[in-house]
Amino acid sequence: MRIVLTRPAGRGEALAERLRAQGHEVACVPLTRVEDAEAFPDPAQFDGVLFASPAAVERAPAGARWPRVGAVGATTARALSARGIRVDVVGGGGGVELADEWGPALGRRLLLPQAEDAHPDLAARLRDAGAHVTCAAVYRTVPVAEVDRPLLERAELICFFAPSAVRAFTALRVATGARFWGLGETTRAAMAERGLEAGAFEL
Repeated sequence: MRIVLTRPAGRGEALAERLRAQGHEVACVPLTRVEDAEAFPDPAQFDGVLFASPAAVERAPAGARWPRVGAVGATTARALSARGIRVDVVGGGGGVELADEWGPALGRRLLLPQAEDAHPDLAARLRDAGAHVTCAAVYRTVPVAEVDRPLLERAELICFFAPSAVRAFTALRVATGARFWGLGETTRAAMAERGLEAGAFEL
């Protein structure tokens, strides 16, 4: 199968190699890139820090004292471990899943380092559970200037890992007969809003 991964540059290689080992033809076509935004708050001032993406992990301060730490999924957890940050809770790939895995949050001061346009589901779920949530927009995601449209047009399966990539893809108005796959509830919700039906594939 001809598969396209749409993660930002440098983030899809491990998955691409695993899929190639299974016999697929895989291309990485970044649809977005990441820029710095706000400064990362001192994590020691909080009872917990919940990371929803590797991009937020990349902006974590070196040498900080960390409270309880959560990761939205396995990729983000690996990024934290690579930075020497202990991961206490790993979710199933979406904000709601991470909030549910986090457990009791009543009265806790929680930090969410995230994108400027992050989906509000994680913060809303934690606030509903009684947490005091601080959202810090430590990065912004913007569409890339040049995209390899022929690879998208020829793809049989296009994989999205964030709502921002879904938005960037639909803005391109690519003519493709590909099927689609999305990671996490928020990404799949963004796909559904734009008429991209998520298939039941295991990557």
